[in-house]
Amino acid sequence: MTNLLDLITPTNLDSERDRFLSNPSYNPTFRYIWQDQNIQPEFSIKLKYPLWESIKVQDHKGITAAASALFEVTIDNSVLSRAKELSIVKGKVSSGSADEYVALMQAGLSHFGLEDIEILLTDESGFNSRPNHQGKTLIVSKHIHFEYFSVEGGVRHELVHILRYRNGKFNSIKRSPRFLPTEEGLASWCQDNTNDDNGAAQHAMEYVASSVGIVGSLRDIYNCLIDLGMSSDLAWKRACRHKFGFVDTSRPGDILKPAMYFANEEIVSKLTTDEKLRLLVGKIAVSELSAHPTYTGLWPAKQLVEYFKL
Repeated sequence: MTNLLDLITPTNLDSERDRFLSNPSYNPTFRYIWQDQNIQPEFSIKLKYPLWESIKVQDHKGITAAASALFEVTIDNSVLSRAKELSIVKGKVSSGSADEYVALMQAGLSHFGLEDIEILLTDESGFNSRPNHQGKTLIVSKHIHFEYFSVEGGVRHELVHILRYRNGKFNSIKRSPRFLPTEEGLASWCQDNTNDDNGAAQHAMEYVASSVGIVGSLRDIYNCLIDLGMSSDLAWKRACRHKFGFVDTSRPGDILKPAMYFANEEIVSKLTTDEKLRLLVGKIAVSELSAHPTYTGLWPAKQLVEYFKL
């Protein structure tokens, strides 16, 4: 098994949720598949190894430090100040079902001539949708949860992942080892910039929550998100994400991946239209833009600029 997400996803989330919500002083003890199996993963991205080694021995400071390097996230005071400002929710929260998401996603795929991608519904929970690029499928959870994010925003976010992959294949550009922070930063910016929802607020909340998680418990993160206005259900789901990989969630430390979206969205927001467009040539990092001085790809630049409001 080489999927880091599978290795750091707790296997007892449902039972720990019931205990957590029924006892206001309880912090979960998470279980993982690697505790019962001798797993020797092979990661294509070398930066994942220090994180995995720290997780195995439950070095909480090491987990946070390795995650900071992998996801390119530090808690910067000026960014944190902006995150706190943006975390204020405006207007109504969003809603939407898996069926609505599938319908809008099919329209989005058709807009870019991607009818070869099959959308598959699953009973799995803990995520909204996941592309399988090589299998040409998009897995959508029947338990998809929209509260601050809109269905439309979710579609645009996922399309960035798909278009970057397809353009990368077309341009023969190998996936950068540092692609992920830029990938999620660009997808989040395209999601938040093209929709009148509270997506930016949730991305900002996650950054604020990581600032709490680094020095606090899962309960502290949950309380922070509740104070920012999240529902109990979403606050539980998101707080857990900050402690993925941790067994004793009462201890300080944060996996920092939830903060990656806002931190790198802030970087993308400062780029020019041309620079944002060039990020769509493939799965490259912002730091590699100079190697791609012009946009090339399967889709005309004008189509991408108009659709994503670059």
